[in-house]
Amino acid sequence: MTVTSNPRANQTATRRALGPELLMTLLDYVRSEVEGCVGAGLHTSSGGGGTLAVSGLAEAIDALQWELDEGPVPRAATEQRSATSPNLQTDERWPSLATKITTLDSVPGQLAAVAVAGSWDDEGPVVLSIYLDHEATPGDLRVIERIEPMMAMSAALVEFAADETVRGEQLVAMVEHRRVIEQAKGMIMAVRRCDAENAFGSLVVSSQHFNVKLRDLAVALVELVGQAPAEQTSMEALGRETGLASPGEAARRAAQLTWAALDADAPGDNA
Repeated sequence: MTVTSNPRANQTATRRALGPELLMTLLDYVRSEVEGCVGAGLHTSSGGGGTLAVSGLAEAIDALQWELDEGPVPRAATEQRSATSPNLQTDERWPSLATKITTLDSVPGQLAAVAVAGSWDDEGPVVLSIYLDHEATPGDLRVIERIEPMMAMSAALVEFAADETVRGEQLVAMVEHRRVIEQAKGMIMAVRRCDAENAFGSLVVSSQHFNVKLRDLAVALVELVGQAPAEQTSMEALGRETGLASPGEAARRAAQLTWAALDADAPGDNA
């Protein structure tokens, strides 16, 4: 009997096998960068079925949160903004989770949690969960904020690469949309004098209020404030065409109203 191989199927299987391995390596990197980190996980907003990779205590604790539908990870996925806890074992907001955690082995006396929702695609954010043996310090949060974009992009790339129907243009578009979202966050941070989390939260609230895609709102904001198409800005930076599409009139109108509101609420100079 002759067995014939399918090179395309073999390549897809290899990509699917290497994807989780890559994400696990990145989670181990996160744990090495954040002092006192005892676990880290990466999830899509679709819940437990969307778990991409978990390391350390995140394997048990993230699963509990999806099962109970309470805790910082489901909250970050639902509200599309960061959620924290100084100690999950005593956090009164999530009593069922606190009770369950006390029955687990190898849990430190204090188990702080940080769940960061980063932009990814139209389905929702990628949530990075971090568990610490101490309450997160401003330094810890800065490190997590620096690492989160790399994790979200890596997760998106792995998911796209696992789909044999993906085209190169889709990857370019995904990378470029993430880039423009970061640009829009930077503009909001400058005008509101706020941090990245609050800036991203403002984008989420506006996109939901005006019923436009977050990525289209971001592109429209960059066009509006930069007084040039976002595609042109990216082309100049990259020296080639990008996969960005026009945001549309609804997104442009939303960008105008959003920026007017941000500008009106901006803190004045104290000089």
